Amino acid sequence: MLKSELIRPRLKIENDQVSVRGIPANYQNLALATGLIRLFGEQVGQSRAALAETLRTFEGDSLNYPVIRGLAAVLEQRAAFGNEPPVVPAELRAALFGRGPVATQADIFQPHSRAEVLAETAARLGLSSGEVEAAMFADLAEEQILLNPGEPISPADLIARYNLELARGVLYWAREMRLVVEGGYKEVFKYIKLFKLMYTIRPASVGYQITLHGPISPFVSSTIRYGVQFAKFLPALLLCPRWQMEAEVLPPGAGRSQPLRYQLDDSTSLRGHFKPGREFDSRLEADFAAEFETKYGGAKRKWQLAREDDLIIAGDSVMIPDFSLTHRKDGRRALLEIVGFWHPHYLQRKLDKVRQAGRSDLILLVYEDVNVAEGVFEAAAAGEVLKFQRKPILKDVLAAVDRSAMLPVAAGESLSLS
Repeated sequence: MLKSELIRPRLKIENDQVSVRGIPANYQNLALATGLIRLFGEQVGQSRAALAETLRTFEGDSLNYPVIRGLAAVLEQRAAFGNEPPVVPAELRAALFGRGPVATQADIFQPHSRAEVLAETAARLGLSSGEVEAAMFADLAEEQILLNPGEPISPADLIARYNLELARGVLYWAREMRLVVEGGYKEVFKYIKLFKLMYTIRPASVGYQITLHGPISPFVSSTIRYGVQFAKFLPALLLCPRWQMEAEVLPPGAGRSQPLRYQLDDSTSLRGHFKPGREFDSRLEADFAAEFETKYGGAKRKWQLAREDDLIIAGDSVMIPDFSLTHRKDGRRALLEIVGFWHPHYLQRKLDKVRQAGRSDLILLVYEDVNVAEGVFEAAAAGEVLKFQRKPILKDVLAAVDRSAMLPVAAGESLSLS
């Protein structure tokens, strides 16, 4: 994440809107990125302080310093720094400073020179004077050593990551973020949960509307820490096929008393670095999808199978069923959830969500040896429950789908969650 002083110079404010002035991957910027990447590679084995001095020399008196510092900050966040001194620095300082003041040259008032004290301490510890000198302040950040510049990165990729960091950095100062998301729900909620964000969700005419309560929201107290977490979330949206975002932000120094609008959508040129999850969570789900396509797929299919393309608001959480089946002619839909894992905590959470969902169009496919009492899922579910021994029987599943499927309902009331 970039510091605020590296973000503010790249903001563009017009009327009540704010946008980010990213940099293009042109010859000048690519050359700049190439030079910085090379610089970091050459500084391996040097301290942070030495790296900072080298970067100041590289920057010189350039008027483009916010971009240079921003690109360098991205590289520094990717790099590995460390220091493993042969003695604990705090203990070493206590031993050295306990000898009292020293001077470069010994005299009548200070009988021991600095070099003598270092040499005596080094001999006692079985080290050289140079090792003692290096270890004395090795626990300070500026004395950390650049061990590795990180995974190789191209100049174009460095520019893309810098532009992403600018874009999500604006959200440090967000009051709220309003999203309309269609698809990619699992990825979105994985990162909402990971970053511990507070949200409100409601069905929209297409997909779902999710409101994330930002760091300057009246609902939030730990502004700085939450602001960083909030800003980190943005790349999750880039994993979604269709999305729109509008945030209310109030950057410091903007000269405004009312928040500005900050808008992005799936047409953005931003490139994310979050990796999408696996297509299937289990072999059972993968085999189910493959068998369905083999037996009931093709141009003449009656039902269209989709993976995790809908969600259910269930109490104080959401549930994302494994599959949906949509009738190709009349548009009726049914949702499928495969319960093939028997860890007690997982099963209890699953049962709670099924009970709170109360959806008659949700069909549960339950492994017969699942570790719950007989009839528990039937009692919790509003829809049908089908048991299977080795794998679900597709003929029975489709019959249940035909009985349970219904037309999608209109957008309903909102629900606050955290």
